[in-house]
Amino acid sequence: MLPEIEVVHRRLDDHVRGRTIATATVLHPRAARRHVACAEDLAARIVRATVTGTARRGKYLWLILDDADALLLQLGMSGQMLITSHDFPVAVHERARFTFADGGHDLRFGDQRTFGHLTYGEDGSVLPSPIAQIARDPFDPLFDQAAAVARIKTKFTGIKRALLDQAVVSSLGNIGTNARSGVSWRPTPS
Repeated sequence: MLPEIEVVHRRLDDHVRGRTIATATVLHPRAARRHVACAEDLAARIVRATVTGTARRGKYLWLILDDADALLLQLGMSGQMLITSHDFPVAVHERARFTFADGGHDLRFGDQRTFGHLTYGEDGSVLPSPIAQIARDPFDPLFDQAAAVARIKTKFTGIKRALLDQAVVSSLGNIGTNARSGVSWRPTPS
């Protein structure tokens, strides 16, 4: 079974590859908080760019723009990339909207808790610099298991902490895990 982020990546690629961004609107400043300049700058940089592909590293996705730059997406705990019609109303937790020159469906970034973010990476088509330290994950075809094991063996910490180190191996998380015992939990239905 694929991690959820890989499923999002594949669906996103099917929707945006080969399309030119007509408009970009950041509706909430926290959505662009990691972009060095302001939200308006992020939007201006991607308008008229053609999405030539998509990529993923760990829990990050990016749109490859004109085979050179990148729009980096981190969904956080509650973020979603939504494909909608133009006339679909702005959702309560919609943080950014992108329309395309071909007039097809829009792409929207929704995030109820606003933990996710967007940022622009100049020359980031292969690997955006803000995430260069993040290791490959076990679903990446270039993942080197022997190298990951060797890195884990150099750590002077518990195995859980070593596995959660995104510089060692990415895409592993601790959602639904009791930090003290490592026991999975499910809330009891009301």
